[in-house]
Amino acid sequence: GMWARVYVDGELLAESRQPYSQLEITVPAAAAATRDIVVVSDNRFNRQRLPLLEQFFDFYAYGGIFRSVYWHELPARALDRVQLTTLDVASGRVRADVRFREAFTSKRTASLTVDGKLLPPVKLTVRKGQADFEFTVPEPAPWSPASPALHTCELGVGDDAVTERFGLRTVGVADGVVAINGEPVKLLGYCRHEAHPQFGPALPLDQLVQDLHLLRDLGCNFVRGSHYPQDPRFLDLCDELGFVVFEESMGWGQQVEHFVDPVFQDLQVAQTETMVRKSYNHPCVALWGFLNEGASHKPESRAIYERLATTLRALDSTRLVTYASMHPLDDLNLDLVDVVSINCYPGWYAQDKELVAPSSEIVPRLDAIRASLAARGFGGKPFLVSEIGAGAIYGWRDPLHAHWSEEYQQEYLRVVCEEVVKNPAIAGVALWQFCDGRTYASARALMRPRAFNNKGTLDEYRRPKLAYGTVRSIFRKE
Repeated sequence: GMWARVYVDGELLAESRQPYSQLEITVPAAAAATRDIVVVSDNRFNRQRLPLLEQFFDFYAYGGIFRSVYWHELPARALDRVQLTTLDVASGRVRADVRFREAFTSKRTASLTVDGKLLPPVKLTVRKGQADFEFTVPEPAPWSPASPALHTCELGVGDDAVTERFGLRTVGVADGVVAINGEPVKLLGYCRHEAHPQFGPALPLDQLVQDLHLLRDLGCNFVRGSHYPQDPRFLDLCDELGFVVFEESMGWGQQVEHFVDPVFQDLQVAQTETMVRKSYNHPCVALWGFLNEGASHKPESRAIYERLATTLRALDSTRLVTYASMHPLDDLNLDLVDVVSINCYPGWYAQDKELVAPSSEIVPRLDAIRASLAARGFGGKPFLVSEIGAGAIYGWRDPLHAHWSEEYQQEYLRVVCEEVVKNPAIAGVALWQFCDGRTYASARALMRPRAFNNKGTLDEYRRPKLAYGTVRSIFRKE
């Protein structure tokens, strides 16, 4: 959740300051038959203690434990992870980077099983707890949105073994769009929060499955996990169903005072590193991101944006780097990214408040953004509309099609989706948003009816609004 401390047998072992992130703790061995584990969680906002998450964020911050907890009993020199990188899709050639939990140096022999077939033993040269080797998948099948084939690899060393699931695929850029295995893919999908009125962010597996089947019914092939690292179970399902994912570390509207704070910078980098290690083997993840809607038009942003982009490329050179910017005309850091991702809401937060049909702003605004990007030398990069949308209160039908009516949202998303589908200069869209979600725990909620962000195409219980059928018709036709 937000902040926590973990005590074992009364001793403080860890403090968590990375919301929505995996936390691993090594519990020292003891002769006692019973161990006492206490997790103290706190959801009070405090910038000094918790710099990454603040009350002004436009989503509700939950405390507590809301992802799975595991206890592993491990031998000495246990394996940590095997990171798998596709070297050649057609032949099934893969590089395996092996990490142990101890920084030792020696030569070891490992057993290797791929898709249930035992391959010849592997000779590992371990240096400071790390080793690497290459192998070929016996019957390789590429992973793609249309055919999400998956493989498994089990590596055994000494008394320990780990099993990793992976997909054979490459991610790149071709003719201004994102390409999977060299084939251009128009990204059609939604931004999605992990939220439900009954479960908060601790969604049961059944709900994750339903969400993805609703997205598939809408004709989507793309999900932006906003605005924090995603549940590994959700990524497992995206692997299986063939969704392309944009995963990002925690960020929402941070300003100069955050960027100049060295503690904030270090925690941003640490959380980004944790995200990449957690999700590296998920073939669905094609884009890494960070700092949603930060003040990237300010000179003070350069250091942290450059540091995060460099960190991502150092950890993983096989995926595309981006971030969702709300400053399309004066962003100072777009040279750092592979994909230009822009959040904009023309026709909702309308520039001309007197327009009878504010949705008429949408296409001219997108054209103006692309023209500005081209003039600044970014026209060759894929242009992704990473947020765009309009609010609607579920059940409110209005003959005047006013703001907050289902009719207004329906017309708005019709214009957006038709433009994205027909325009080859737009690489894709992540509509804001999949379903309504609770937001600010402060007077800021006065800007959001019901204290919800109501821009979902479905409401918080996954009941479809009028726009659902319109989006479905356009995306499925594509």
